[in-house]
Amino acid sequence: MGQTLAVDTGQVCERIVTGVAALKGVDPTELPPLFEAVDPDALAAIFADTESGRPRRGHIGFTYADHRITVEFDDTDQPKVTID
Repeated sequence: MGQTLAVDTGQVCERIVTGVAALKGVDPTELPPLFEAVDPDALAAIFADTESGRPRRGHIGFTYADHRITVEFDDTDQPKVTID
């Protein structure tokens, strides 16, 4: 069972942690640090505006706390985070 979250780019790391915690039924502080799975600074940089001002397209994925995390960019202003 997965969970899809439309997120504000400034909150993506926090939303990943809280989304995984909700799926596991635990407090977010019980999870390992996100930086053990992905560099949060690099993840935040992905959401930065492009030089041309166009929205980003594509997707990235990684595993965090035994869940597959996918961040997708399409023609909208907001990335979509899916937690499986």
